[in-house]
This record gives sequence, C-alpha cells and structure tokens, in this order.
Amino acid sequence: MNQEIPGDGTFLVGREVRPGTYRGAGPAEGGSPCYWARLKGATGTDGGTVTNGAGKGQTTVTALDTDKAFQTTGCQTWKRLG
Repeated sequence: MNQEIPGDGTFLVGREVRPGTYRGAGPAEGGSPCYWARLKGATGTDGGTVTNGAGKGQTTVTALDTDKAFQTTGCQTWKRLG
C-alpha cells in the first residue's frame, strides 16, 4: 500500500492507501483550492461523504480504517505522517 496519495483521484482505504494521517502541501499549480473528502463508499451511490474540505494552504487529514475511500482533486501529493 502507498505511503503517498497522488493529487487527483479516489483511492480505497485499506487497499490502495493505508489508514492514517496525511499532510498535503496545498493546491497543485493553477491556484484552484485543493479539495479532499473521506467517503463512506466508492461507487457514488452508497452513503456519500463522511467529511470534506477545500483550501489553499497546507492541510492534514486522517483517513480512518472505517472510511471506504479518500478523494482528492487539485492537490499536491499527500504524504503519510509517521
């Protein structure tokens, strides 16, 4: 499993990325806010968002083992802490 999460995509927690705390440096080049979401499901039809956010600065998010997926758009690479 990856210790990093690329800036764009939806990734299965526990399969493609490890549960844990990740830090992103902010938006990718272009200036749009970095968007992230912890998801209850990965199909778009099974429960939706646990929590989400967007910003233009450094962000820290914890993906829990109870999350099904982590979604990120317009962000730099997220790096797992610890």
